Amino acid sequence: MRQTRYKKKSHKKAIIITLVTFFVLMIIGVVFFFPLNNAVRTISGGNDTTSDRLVKDELVKKVESTRNGDPQHDKKVSEVSKNLKNTRMSDIMKSAGDQSKAAKTLHENTALSSADSKKVAKEVFSDSKYDDLRKSVSDGNWYSAYNQYRSLSNDGSITELKNSISK
Repeated sequence: MRQTRYKKKSHKKAIIITLVTFFVLMIIGVVFFFPLNNAVRTISGGNDTTSDRLVKDELVKKVESTRNGDPQHDKKVSEVSKNLKNTRMSDIMKSAGDQSKAAKTLHENTALSSADSKKVAKEVFSDSKYDDLRKSVSDGNWYSAYNQYRSLSNDGSITELKNSISK
């Protein structure tokens, strides 16, 4: 009788194809995530998407972290947090492209006076170092907006903007 030896099949090729497919799908997901999110927001009539709510929750946490125990200050922080939660991200995105709408949104959603809101909006729209941040917010690209904010925080621009308000 003749014995036949079966060779063990190598699964390397299948594993490599699976890994490559997985990475390609991940890259496509990352590249098209923000446009898809914006499309869902548009279809829903400007209502917040799940990722919008996540971004807003992080913004609220950042605002809430400024509490300092002073009852008046903490009351303003609570008010700003509540207003931020109730503001649609589509409205915030529109504000990033229009100085007067930005000033109005700031005034309605923060403790800033109308004059201070206009001053901040004028500064943000007139200084080119804020252009990338405004573009990212306007496009709904929250990851890029976060990176721009972090960069502006690190170079002192955000602190400089805050200090210009209190003058």
